[in-house]
Amino acid sequence: MRLLVHSGCFKKTKVNGQEEAYGLTAASTLLIKDKPYCLSPTVSVFVDPFFVAPYQSLSSWFKGAELTLWETVHGIKFWEFMNQNPGINQRFNEAMASDTEILTSFVVKAECKQIFEGLGSLVDVGGGNGSLSRIISEAFPGIKCTVLDLPHVVANLPEADNLKYIAGDMFQFIPPADAFLFKLVFHGLGDEDGLKILKKRRAAIASNGERGKVIIIDIVINAEEEEHELTETKFLFDIVMSVNATGKERTESEWAKLFFDACFSHYKITPIFGMRFLIEIYP
Repeated sequence: MRLLVHSGCFKKTKVNGQEEAYGLTAASTLLIKDKPYCLSPTVSVFVDPFFVAPYQSLSSWFKGAELTLWETVHGIKFWEFMNQNPGINQRFNEAMASDTEILTSFVVKAECKQIFEGLGSLVDVGGGNGSLSRIISEAFPGIKCTVLDLPHVVANLPEADNLKYIAGDMFQFIPPADAFLFKLVFHGLGDEDGLKILKKRRAAIASNGERGKVIIIDIVINAEEEEHELTETKFLFDIVMSVNATGKERTESEWAKLFFDACFSHYKITPIFGMRFLIEIYP
């Protein structure tokens, strides 16, 4: 317990002025189930043996031909693994949803709310179980929200009047809309795949009379202007992306190159909280 207190997971206190006890801190409060803003599903996935195993196989990866450590250990790509393991896939989607629950209070209900005003339609690309789109659809009843994700992710999910789900592959087809939302999608993609997605969205906007935009919620590395611990956390996520997929975390200049190479003319970056930024890119 001394280590957990020192690291900020718990705090030491006194009961009745004498008996030593331990209490919750802001960090450990986030792990209580059935409470608002619970990150227990996220932590559970990140410490599970199936997720940790690739980090123990670096030497095998160096000697093999697989693109990622994940493939070295599990024999298949990350999303193929999820497709073949529905129980783990459900836990992973619950983890992403718990992250979204915290995020939405900043994106939909606070200073970023204006980015959705005036939109008639939105496609949440790789939106998982649609937790973010569901909140957007409730906050903005005039927006027709569509969640696009793989068949095993969106199967049997309940729809609403202005929320529907489409099973599909983002590299093959993304339905038309006024705006395209990508939450934590691009950091799982290398530059080549990211550029393919953005070029198709740029062409879709052009065919719509230059009306529309792309909304990205992701990590932006800004080591010169942020706290040491925050940059360290972003670098750790950079390792996670390279272990599980072929993605990476990007600096603003790396993001900008991706946007301009896809023929977008300008962008706007808004800090949300912690590691997360909201990026709007325009034709």
